[in-house]
Amino acid sequence: MAGHEENGARSVPALRFKQWLDDWNAYDFSESAHRRRPPEHLYMFSMAASELRKLCDVYKREREGAEAEGIQRLRDASRTGRIQRYVRFGYPYGDLKPPQQTEETLPLRKPGWLPTAIVINILVDGDERRGRTLQNEHIVSITEEDGARCSLNLPDNTDFGEDGLAPFEVIDGQHRLWAFDADKDNLAIPDDFELPVVAFHGLDIAWQAYLFWSINVSPKRINPSHAFDLYPLLRTQDWLDRVGELTVYREARAQELTELVYSHPKSPWQGRINMLGERGAGGVSQAAWVRALLTTFLSTGRGQGRPGLFQSNLGEDGEPLEWTRPQQAAFLIQTWIDLREAIERNNTQFWIRAYKKDAVRAFTDKSSWLNQDQGVRAVLTVVNDIFYDSAAQWRLDRWLFPEHSENETSPEEVDAALTSIANAPFRARMVELANGLACFDWRSLEGPEVKGDEDVEVRKRSYRGSGGYAALREDVLRTIAEDDTTVGRVASDLLAANG
Repeated sequence: MAGHEENGARSVPALRFKQWLDDWNAYDFSESAHRRRPPEHLYMFSMAASELRKLCDVYKREREGAEAEGIQRLRDASRTGRIQRYVRFGYPYGDLKPPQQTEETLPLRKPGWLPTAIVINILVDGDERRGRTLQNEHIVSITEEDGARCSLNLPDNTDFGEDGLAPFEVIDGQHRLWAFDADKDNLAIPDDFELPVVAFHGLDIAWQAYLFWSINVSPKRINPSHAFDLYPLLRTQDWLDRVGELTVYREARAQELTELVYSHPKSPWQGRINMLGERGAGGVSQAAWVRALLTTFLSTGRGQGRPGLFQSNLGEDGEPLEWTRPQQAAFLIQTWIDLREAIERNNTQFWIRAYKKDAVRAFTDKSSWLNQDQGVRAVLTVVNDIFYDSAAQWRLDRWLFPEHSENETSPEEVDAALTSIANAPFRARMVELANGLACFDWRSLEGPEVKGDEDVEVRKRSYRGSGGYAALREDVLRTIAEDDTTVGRVASDLLAANG
C-alpha cells in the first residue's frame, strides 16, 4: 500500500478488521499477569522491509537477577541468510552450496515470494520495555476513515536513541524481516521489496507469548521441544496444562534429554538405556527415564507433585530457569559422572565392598538400584529437590551459556556445556551431593549379601510398590543429611519440610 507524507510525517494506509467474539468478554484478563484485555481489532498493511525494520524492535529474552523480559530468542544468522538466498533465488537454487551454483543449475532459480505476514504489536502510550518508555514523538497513531479503511501515522523521527523505544515490536517473523538487512553482503534485497504486516495495537506481553504458541506450536509446525526453549513464559501457563499441550512440551523434552544422556560419549549411561523397550534387554528403559524426568526435573509442581528445576517457577514471583537444552543435558550427565566418580573414590563403603570393591559393578550391575528404575528415579528426585530448593542461594541462573537456536542439540554443544559447568557457581555443590549419594546403600533386594540380613531385606522390600519411590527418596535424603555440609543441611531442611 502506498503511503503519503504530510509535514514530514509519513502515513500508511491500512485495513482494520475485527476478530472478537462476545463470549471472549467473559475470559480471564489480568493486568498483573501481563494479560490485559486485548484489542478487538487488528490492522493489515504492507511496508518496505527496510522501513519496517527501522520501526521495529526485537526483544531478546534477557534476565537481570530475578527479573526477566522479552520473548524472542537470539536471532539465527544462518536462518536469516537462508531466507535471504530464498528471496533472491527461490527454491531449490537458494539452498544449493556455492560449488553447486553453476551455469547448469541457473535454470533452477525462481521467485522467492514471502506471502506470510510479519506479526507485530504497535506500542501504545505508557508502554515500557526494559526500563524505557515510549516517547510521545514516537507514538504511532491510527486515524479511522470510512468503513474498514484507516491510516497509520508514523513518527517523522526514527532516531530512537539509547533511551527511546521503537513503536513496533516483532511477535513473529523476525528472521524474515532481518533477512533484508542492508548490512548484508551482495545478496541484499532492494529497499522497495514490501512485506505484508498484521498488527495488534497494545497487545500485552503474555498474549504475545500465547500468540507465538498458537501460530507455531498448536498447528505442530515446529518441534515442541524447540518451542519449550523459545518462550519460558509458556512453561507455567495454566491454560496449557489444562488442554494437554504442556504435556507435549514436557514429553518431547524428556525424550530428547534421555536420548542425549544415552548417546553422549561422556555420559555414564552411553549405550546403557533400553531405548526400544525390548524385553530381556536389561537396564532401565527409555520409558522409565522419560517418566522419571517428567516427575522430577520437568514436573509442573502442581497438585501433590514437587516442582521441577527445568520446569517450574523459581520462587513465588519468579520464572522458570532459562537453561538451554545443552545446559540441561550437561547438568544431568555431569550429575551421573560425579556419582560414578564418588563411588570410585569411596569404594571402602560397606555396600560397595559387597561388590568386591568393584565400583563399576556397584554402578552398573543389574542388582544395583543405580541400574534400575527405582534408583534412577531416586537420584533424579533428590538432585532435583535439593537444587530447586537452593536455586537462588546457589545462583543457578548465573550459569550463562550461549543461546541455542537449532532444532537438534549436537554433541559438540553438550561438550561445550560440560566444559562450561566446571566454572558454574554451584559446581562444588554438585560434587558434594555426589559424595553424599555414594554413601547410600544402593544394593537392590537381589544385591550381594542382602539376603540373610533380615533388617536390610525388610528395608529393601519397602522400596517396592506404590510408596516405594517416596520411601527411597526419604532414606537417601537421611543419608545425605548425616554429613555436616551445605548439601547435608539442605537435605535436613527438606526432611523437616516433609514433616
